[in-house]
Formats: sequence, C-alpha cells, structure tokens
Amino acid sequence: MVELVQLYWPKLLTAAWFAIFNLIFVVLYGKDKRYLVERFLTGVLVSPSFVSIIGEQLVVRLYKFLILDLGYNDKSNIIFIILNITFDAIFIIIGGMLFSHFTGMYKFLGATVYMQFVCIERLALIIAISYPGYILWYSIFQLIVYLSLRKNIQFLYTTEAVKWKNVFLYLVGLFYILDLLYAAYFIFPELGTDILNVENVFWLDTLALISSIFALGYERIAIAVAKEYEKKHEYYRRLQSSQENIIIKLTEISEAKSGETGQHVRRVAEYSKLLAKTMGLSEAEVENIKIAAMMHDLGKLLISYEIIEKKGELTNEEYEIMKMHAKYGWDILANSEGEIIEMARIIALEHHERWDGKGYPQGLMKNEISLYAQIVSVADVFDALTSERAYKQAWDIEIAKKEIIKQRGEQFSPAVVDAFIECFDEIKQIKEQYLD
Repeated sequence: MVELVQLYWPKLLTAAWFAIFNLIFVVLYGKDKRYLVERFLTGVLVSPSFVSIIGEQLVVRLYKFLILDLGYNDKSNIIFIILNITFDAIFIIIGGMLFSHFTGMYKFLGATVYMQFVCIERLALIIAISYPGYILWYSIFQLIVYLSLRKNIQFLYTTEAVKWKNVFLYLVGLFYILDLLYAAYFIFPELGTDILNVENVFWLDTLALISSIFALGYERIAIAVAKEYEKKHEYYRRLQSSQENIIIKLTEISEAKSGETGQHVRRVAEYSKLLAKTMGLSEAEVENIKIAAMMHDLGKLLISYEIIEKKGELTNEEYEIMKMHAKYGWDILANSEGEIIEMARIIALEHHERWDGKGYPQGLMKNEISLYAQIVSVADVFDALTSERAYKQAWDIEIAKKEIIKQRGEQFSPAVVDAFIECFDEIKQIKEQYLD
C-alpha cells in the first residue's frame, strides 16, 4: 500500500482536487447541497485520476499474467498498450456514468465535464517530465480551461441549449489521441529518459497541445451557438406570448357574443393539446395548438346573434349563413403574422371539414385537411355534444364517446379517434376540471 501511495501520490492529489472542484460548483450552482462529505468521498473514488489508477493496476497484473504465466513474448509492449487503452476506456465510461449519477448532471453534461477532466489529466501526463511537473501542468491546464469558460459557467449549469453530446464525442476523440500519444512512451522508452533532447518530445507535446486547444475551441463554439439559440428562443417566447394575448382578447370578445362559454374554449384547447401530445406531435406544436384552438369559432363574431342563439332548428338559409363562420375566421386572421396565428387561421377555416369529404367550406377530405384541424374537429364536436346549448341538452359523456368512435373514418380522422380513445380517461378529467 505504501508503495502504491508513493507511486501514485500525484494522481491521488488530482483526484482530491477533482472532488473539491466539483463540490465548489455544487455549492455555487447546485440545487441539492446536502451530503457534501459523502459527495467529496464519492468524487475522489470516481475521479478520472483514481479510476485510472485502478485500471492501470488491473492492466499491470493482467499483463504480468500473460507474460510470466502464459509465456507471451511482447518485446514491443503492444499487448500492454492495447490492454491499457481498452481498460482506460472501460473504466472511464464507468466513472463518467457514476459521476453523472452522483451529481445529477444528465443529458451528457456530466459526461462532458468528466471527460474534460480526463483529457486534462492525460495531457498533464504527456507534457510532464516529473511528479511535481505533473501537478504543475495539471493545475495550469485546469486554470486555462476555467478562465476560458468562467464567464459562461452559470449559463452552462442552467441551460439545456448546449449540444453536450457533440462536445462529449469530440472530447472522446481527444482522449484517444492523448492516450495514443501517451502510449508512445511505452513504445519508445527513450522519450521518457532522454529529456534533454528536445527533438524527442517536441512533436509529441505539440500535437497533444494543438489537439487540446482545438477541443477547447470547439467547446467554446458550442457554447456560443447555444447562447444564440437561447436569444432566439427568448424572442420566440415573447412573440408567442404576444400572440397568445391577442388570441385571448379576441376569444373574450367572441365569448361575449356567442352562447358558448369560456369553459368550452378552454376545454377544446386542452383536449386538442392532449390529442396532439398523444399523437406524438412536437412539443412546440402541442403548445401552439392549445392556443390556436381557442380561435376555432372566431368567425362567429360576424354571424348574427339571432342565428347563433336560435333555440329551434336552423333553416337552410340560416344554416348556410352559419357555415360562413369558418371562412370569416380565416378572413379575420388573414392579415396577422406568426406561427400560432397561422395555425389558428387554418383551424378556423378547416375544423368543419369531414374525413369523408362531406364537410365545409371547401369539401376537403382525408389528409387534405390539416392535421391540426383534424384534431380540433374531434375536440370541438365532443365538447359540443357533452355541453348544453340553446337548442339541445348535454349528452352523456359515454354516449358522446360512442358517437365519436362511430364517426371514425367518416366524419373524423381514424388516427385522431384512436388517440381520443387512448387518452379518454384524461379527457374526462379535463371535462371535470373545466365545468360550465
């Protein structure tokens, strides 16, 4: 044990520093600041330096077994190098996974931080010519990386915009380059002894440094791209909020005239969101359709109150006028811009189209109808059936469900009806949450 400590004391120091360094970031940026002592000990045990000690010792013992016990002749140390690189990769993968688990930094963030330390440790091994030199170079490289990233540390710990997987894979490539360069000391032992001959190590060290600089530069580029993405996302969020406010105001005006309640609008919006999510639409589409669905009957603003609130059956002429609300909704939104408004415009125009082509105003059929309108059509009809109107009583929710299923492939898209059946329990919860 004493011999191992004497042999590996520099790596044990860097292992302790790895644990301390990450504790500092837990205190400054982490949400859970409990169990700091346990985290320190864990940090030491999973640190790249400590993990490399374990891997190296296993390689040495396995190598001795192959050479001494099995009698393999390995004058060029090729077997040792292959074993060393293989076990390095295995133990670093394990260490990175444990580090991500203990720190809670997932989605390749923890793996990237860990691999960065791995590369710093390997680079120090290549450049250094003594134990104190290893500590010195390790500290210098750590400081360089910190100074390079210090202005972005808070951003890195709070954003999900950085594509950490790409950075991680780049660092993995750097790790293998550095590992192979370090293996050169085993292939050419004179590199580690003839230290005064600068030509022996100049190209080796230069290649290691240039590769590392490129890796650090790539990481900075990834961060810059992520910041630009965050700015665009914030702009989009503000634009979306502005559109949402316009829609809510228009919806309030529509509610004031129509017999349909505000709860009807909210239910249709929530049903549409749920159906879109169940069908696997993107997160942005799911959120947008919830807002855009509120506008599906905006065109009723231009329909007379007498027709909208008529208690009896509409005449053919009145029905033709009522059908115009789909086109009116499109016209009202025609001169507005924005992704949500565009979706709302299409929904307003097409939500009364039928899968079998017998709907209005254009007589579209099947997938000629926008998917968003297909979704809102089911949501709107189901809520209309289960809500009381001036001209009818509310249907029982289970009877309304059977009617939706009955119209599968006729009035409604089969895919939307299938999603409706799949999430029906949640639909009932929404119905209970937003009662008239």
